[in-house]
Amino acid sequence: MIEYRLARDDDYDHDAVVAVVHAAQPDEYLSVTELLDWERTQRRSGRIQSRWLAIDDDIIGFASFYQTPWYEDRVFITNVIVHPDHQHHGHGRGLLERVMASAGDAGARRLLAQADEPNVRGNRFLQRAGFVEVDRWWRSTLDLSRFDPERWLSIINRVGAQGIRFVTVAELRDERPGWERDLHRLYVEIEQDVPSGNEIIEVPFDDFAARSLGRELLPDGFIIAMDGDEMVGLTEPRIVDEDPTAISQDLTGVRSAYRRRGIALALKAHAATWANRNGYTSIRTDNAQSNAPMLAINERLGFERHLGIIEYAKSL
Repeated sequence: MIEYRLARDDDYDHDAVVAVVHAAQPDEYLSVTELLDWERTQRRSGRIQSRWLAIDDDIIGFASFYQTPWYEDRVFITNVIVHPDHQHHGHGRGLLERVMASAGDAGARRLLAQADEPNVRGNRFLQRAGFVEVDRWWRSTLDLSRFDPERWLSIINRVGAQGIRFVTVAELRDERPGWERDLHRLYVEIEQDVPSGNEIIEVPFDDFAARSLGRELLPDGFIIAMDGDEMVGLTEPRIVDEDPTAISQDLTGVRSAYRRRGIALALKAHAATWANRNGYTSIRTDNAQSNAPMLAINERLGFERHLGIIEYAKSL
């Protein structure tokens, strides 16, 4: 007999939840440590987070809903994942029904969810529940064994000739008091300017510090473009707990006044050069299809698209 219940803080097995994720989505980067980091940050912020569990002796599936620092309070993220050995028995539907009711009671007015493009059943599942496609993302990977740093040196130097210099977080924290707040302001400006099917709000400093400057920070690989003393661009690689030879690259961008000067391309080439020379084997990133300029930069650098991700929304 399957039991559905809301998880209470620390009363369920995080290892089992991560095992379900990896069984259903083998390509997903998620560790128990990362999950615990996220939950602690959510609790400190006071944002709503909740998880329904499907249990048959052990956890066989779960559905989460939560607020994020990127969207306004009434927009919640949800995900429903069932172990492949227990799919096609209605457990996903049972979890989703409970999530939609609980999220509505918690104040949600809009739910966002994602499904991998090749997952036909998963997409139909969301569509039948009333979710409508709002955006698509591409997951791409750069094989660093095929990346030639010398090929990109001229691009980096050309940007440098414009008066732009590149510094790392490791260098910045030694030379600039208050650098964290300055970097946060740059991050917010760039993040809010990224094309998105949802309005992006200002990420609070504490959330930025926890995620971008916390345990997963690569201080020698996080690179900032500077024009004199002004921060004008950044690229943000992070460690991958499950694979120490891989890098997950999050936000890359420049202030609008500095676009079309090759700075974003140089930032990503600089980061790939650093990763290549420090023994990393791959860099993975996600980009919305609406962000055509960044997709073009990735393709030019040699990133190969290998997974489409469809984003859905449902009004409650």
